Amino acid sequence: MSHAIVDSVESARQEAGRLRRRYLVGMVLLGLLAAVAASFGLSFGAVGVPIGRVWSIVLDHALQRRTTASIDNAIIWDIRAPRVALGFIVGATLSVVGVAVQALVRNPIADPYVLGIESGASAAAVAVLYLAMSTASESVVAPTTAAFFGALGTLLLIFLLARKRGRVSSTRLLLVGVALSFALSGVTEFFIYLSPNPLAQEQLLFWVMGGLSGAQWNQIPIAAGILILTYAALRYQARPLNALAMGDASATAVGVDPDRFRIRLLVITSLAVAAVVPIAGPIGFVGLVVPHVGRMLFGAEHTRLLPAATLIGGLYLVSVDLIGRVIFAPGEVPLGVMTALLGTPFFLWLLRTREAGVE
Repeated sequence: MSHAIVDSVESARQEAGRLRRRYLVGMVLLGLLAAVAASFGLSFGAVGVPIGRVWSIVLDHALQRRTTASIDNAIIWDIRAPRVALGFIVGATLSVVGVAVQALVRNPIADPYVLGIESGASAAAVAVLYLAMSTASESVVAPTTAAFFGALGTLLLIFLLARKRGRVSSTRLLLVGVALSFALSGVTEFFIYLSPNPLAQEQLLFWVMGGLSGAQWNQIPIAAGILILTYAALRYQARPLNALAMGDASATAVGVDPDRFRIRLLVITSLAVAAVVPIAGPIGFVGLVVPHVGRMLFGAEHTRLLPAATLIGGLYLVSVDLIGRVIFAPGEVPLGVMTALLGTPFFLWLLRTREAGVE
């Protein structure tokens, strides 16, 4: 009997070691793929620049070496580099938030935008732009500021509507979020329809489809700060996230108050989305697709899933943005359109496998 126990313990230890090695190898490979995607993102576009030249320019700036003014330098460092960096950060942020939201509502086909936060941001920004255009005056409030406070207002509304008898259930959160998302999307589209200046509709459409074309270096510290704070907050909650994903009974059994923890998660994820949307606009499906890819590769344990989702999300959004820029160069497909085109088939496949009982 004792030999059987020893063998079982040893087998479990070997399996744990194998999983750890697989995880480390997988993370290293993801890091390398992210570097490759960044290289391609910097090199390819309406004007191609050799990869060797790309990294020479990047290293010159990184090491603060003297650089000569040139077209390649302007393209790589002033236009593409902030775009690639912002794409990675936004993709990583939406992905870790997607992991948390799926645990929050206990629904693997949910994403950060299912709660309607981004719809509130878009509606507020478009309303401010419309008022400025229709009155032919400068807006008192910047669209990005309006978007942030519109998202916070939506969060407050969700909390008030989803709370019943002091509790916030997953089902009620999901239903309230979907309803508000549809309503606020209608408000956004209404203002775009009423826009008096067809030439300005492109600016308004940014708040519907999102994009990275306006990326600037001064946005990177803000976006990176959002990612670091969001990741740190969720990583600290990894074990409660594991328990909540198993159900309220499991969470209670390990000492987690499901209602309080759900409210805490709602605040963290909503603030992250509220901060990201003014930077890159609403970019859907990233927070839906990436957590599932992470689970398929590394399992559902959140201490491993969150770091994996960070790398996969950044890699995914940089790659999708590159595809959208290259296919129709010198033009580009809006990033929100690309993520929807690629994410919808994945969503339908996921729905089909769930119905078939695969997941």
